[in-house]
Formats: sequence, structure tokens, C-alpha cells
Amino acid sequence: MSAPTASAQRLRLGVVGLGRLGKRHAENLAYRVPGAELVAACSLLDDERAWARAALPSPRLYDDYAKLLDDSDVNAVWLVTPSSLHAQQIVDALRAGKHVFCEKPLSLDLAECERVLAEAARFPHLQATIGFMRRFDPSYKDAFDKIAAGAIGRPFLVRSQTTDKNDTDGFFVRFAATSGGIFLDCTVHDIDVARLAARQAARRACLRRARSRCTKGCVNSATSTTVWRSANSRAASSRCSTRRAPRRTATTRTAR
Repeated sequence: MSAPTASAQRLRLGVVGLGRLGKRHAENLAYRVPGAELVAACSLLDDERAWARAALPSPRLYDDYAKLLDDSDVNAVWLVTPSSLHAQQIVDALRAGKHVFCEKPLSLDLAECERVLAEAARFPHLQATIGFMRRFDPSYKDAFDKIAAGAIGRPFLVRSQTTDKNDTDGFFVRFAATSGGIFLDCTVHDIDVARLAARQAARRACLRRARSRCTKGCVNSATSTTVWRSANSRAASSRCSTRRAPRRTATTRTAR
């Protein structure tokens, strides 16, 4: 792949975090996003910086987030880091004068979310956003536009369901301890969609979270169910689940 031709109008980005998802973001920014120029990448891990050196179009590489923020050529940072780091990293980027995109969730703690919102309000000239990509999906946007135009009347119930593929190597289960797990890391997408569709924030919520065994030998299923009602009495229900398949073992049959 070749990077897009550089232009003075391009937004110069630095990606932070080059793990499983960070690599995908970095390649998209480097090769597939018009108007973006990936000029820097940051990771604490030597092997991830080695991957960036080989796979990306010669970005400046950092092993320290503070040093990337000091790079005056970087207009915006793209955070694909552990959930527990998001809040402070967003604050640090804003204070360094950088626009921010951050993977969800904003934080695992409500008070930290409020702190980031207050900090972002201090920098109205900077853009800060969380990766709720369903807002920009053409099919979702078409549905939101129809609701806003009254094409389906007054909605009284929004139902959303997300079911991930089998996690064959158990990554989701291992990552759940720091990511926020099935509710904070996954169901936030469904909650965001429901809020947009109902066009109002939740007033009351009833949450249920469970882990159970799947059928057909699948283990470590995680399921989150959320029900809430808004101030205008519209209701929403969402269900999100992911599961990890057991390791397969080879078997040998002896002919009789």
C-alpha cells in the first residue's frame, strides 16, 4: 500500500497504542482516510514499534506519550489504549493543544467522565470525540434521519442487539479485566444508538449483567441486558453478547 499524497490541508495525526485494534486504526489512517496524514506513532512495546516501522509510511516513533504530545507537527492524537488510561490521556492531549479521537469507553468511572467533559469545555477550539462509529454508518444514519423526520411516527421503544463472533483465542475474556467488559466496552454502542434514536438521555435505568455457558460446547459467554426509560417515556432495550469457543483438540481414530 502507498500512503496518500501529502497536502498542506491534511490533518497530521499521531496514533497511540499499536495493539490488535491500534494496528487497524493506524493502517486506516495511513492508507485509507482522505485528509489524514499519519506522522507519529507511540507504543511502550518494542515489537509494536518495529511493526510500525515496517508497516507504516515512516512515522516518527515514540515510546513515551508525553514526547508525542510535545511533537509540534502533530495536530491530533488517536488513542487506542487501555480503557483505564483514556480519561487522563484525553486531558493531557487537550492541554497540549491537540484534537483527540479516543476509542470507547471514555472511562470506567463516572466521575472521570465528568472530569473529561469539564476539561473539554475549557478548550472549545479543539475537537474531542469518542469512537461511537455507528453514528456514522449509512444504515444507522438513515434510520435516525427517518425518526427525526417523523417518518415512522412517535417511537415508543428502541431495541438494539449486538452479537459478536466466537472469540476463538479468548482475547475478549482476558481483556475484560481492564476494558470494562461486556457492559462498559460493548453495550455502550447499543446505549449510544438508543439515546440517538429516542432523541433523549435516559432518566431511569435497570441493568442486568450475566455470564453463562453457551450451547454447542461454547464457554465463557458474556451477556449484558439494558433497559431504560427516558424523560419523555420512551423506552429502550439492548442486548449484547460475546462468547469464546473452547480450544479444539486433535483426535485420532483407529480403524477396526
